[in-house]
Amino acid sequence: MKHPQLSLIVAGLLLVPGISAANDFSTVTRVQYVQDCLDLNGGKMNIYEGTHKCSCVVDKLAEVFTQREFEDANTGFQLRNMPGDRGGVFKDDTDVQDGISLFKQTHIDAYAACRIRR
Repeated sequence: MKHPQLSLIVAGLLLVPGISAANDFSTVTRVQYVQDCLDLNGGKMNIYEGTHKCSCVVDKLAEVFTQREFEDANTGFQLRNMPGDRGGVFKDDTDVQDGISLFKQTHIDAYAACRIRR
């Protein structure tokens, strides 16, 4: 091995794509989340501050959830109060309830870490 540093660099570069792809959300999901976050927190922050803080939150969510888990938990969270039988699956299924609980707690933690006041 004439160049051990070169071997380490190549090995490190091979690992980077796998790390960055883990739990990564699509661009559309990230943009939609930031837009929804800005709407939800409208008037509390200017657009520059809001964009950075809401982007921070979606990054924190991506550390915990895969794209599919995020979509499922977000859907359950939004539809959990649907009246009648249509909302029953979101109220009665323990796996859905666990996902919604994790989703809510992750949001609380992400909002705190990204300094968004509720």
